[in-house]
Amino acid sequence: MMNNEIYYGCENPESVSYLEFGSINIVEGKKDIWAYWQNQTAYDLYMFARYARDLFEFRKYIENTNYSVLEFNKYVLNSAHTKIMDYLFKYAGLLTIKDGGAVCESGSSLYGWIEEAIACDYTFFEGKNVKKISGLHYIGSDIAEMMNKGAKALHSDYKMDFSDKYTLVTTIDDICDRITDRLALFYGLSVSIRYAVRNAEDLVKIAEKTDLSIYNRLSLTFDEETKVNIYGTGKTVYIVSLPELVRQLELGGFNAKFCTKNMQREKDGANTVRASIIISKEEETLTQFINNYETCIVKCGDIPNVEAGEWLDIKELG
Repeated sequence: MMNNEIYYGCENPESVSYLEFGSINIVEGKKDIWAYWQNQTAYDLYMFARYARDLFEFRKYIENTNYSVLEFNKYVLNSAHTKIMDYLFKYAGLLTIKDGGAVCESGSSLYGWIEEAIACDYTFFEGKNVKKISGLHYIGSDIAEMMNKGAKALHSDYKMDFSDKYTLVTTIDDICDRITDRLALFYGLSVSIRYAVRNAEDLVKIAEKTDLSIYNRLSLTFDEETKVNIYGTGKTVYIVSLPELVRQLELGGFNAKFCTKNMQREKDGANTVRASIIISKEEETLTQFINNYETCIVKCGDIPNVEAGEWLDIKELG
């Protein structure tokens, strides 16, 4: 059973997350609140509905068979993550790994990744990889037991497992203790990684147990030590030291690149950047990922503000 104080909020929070449901009488100018929730309960009720809506919408797109990049982007713009590049980072990762591999997402959010990837495949490759996507072993980790249970219930035909650990390293250790195959892919997006990472060493430990690691808008500081901040939800987040990460990756013999697009500067304070990072022992794996990603990006020619950018060595990130 998950410890909700660890996962969401604490005994003495700086702030709390909340959700309220009510009505506003626009004639009388009166607001009524019918229900109010905080922290974990608020997260469960809001996020479950938010990601379930996306999941069902992408299933509708798949069933309609009107596949085009422009049509797909309409669904993306109405989803929780409105940037088509966010979907393509994950999808390119699935195309890169071997058939039948195990994949893990930190912050798996009902595992709508599956519907998103299948929608991507019909859009960009005429459904040629749907069988591969359906045959992968999906392992999720979220900050809510309700989300993990929901993901399994909504994907009963898929091989699926979950971890209830609350840091990246403990999650990966838990997974590797329970599966026999090497973890082919690890993926994390932005805030889900800021909650679960603790330092550069965590990312290196994951790389040691994974063929390919993808971090979409990983939060980094140019300082020598990892920064610890309080996020708006009241939870603690960690901003990894880029110099320390570079040193440890070099010592471990890893290849790592970042994308010059889809970056955000000083969102986590002065001297910080959020950048999309890929890590692997094998240079060829990174090359294959980039080729898959750029193939999709080229097909997005009619979508505004979509640019491939360059993939440069992480040492050049500045």
